[in-house]
Amino acid sequence: MLKITYLDSGIEKTKEYKNGDQFVAIQQLEVPDFEDYVKIVQATEDNQKLPLKDSTMYGLYNYLINK
Repeated sequence: MLKITYLDSGIEKTKEYKNGDQFVAIQQLEVPDFEDYVKIVQATEDNQKLPLKDSTMYGLYNYLINK
């Protein structure tokens, strides 16, 4: 399971996906779940923190497609 904790107008929120592939597929839609610039507080996949160099949705997307 992919769990993303992110900031929405300064408020921490959480969104979960079945896996990273599901997140990537949804972000490729004409209307994705998130804009690229949304800040990520933490992202975990199968309870392991992901080592993101760019803590935005764009950074997470790039990390997942290149892993």
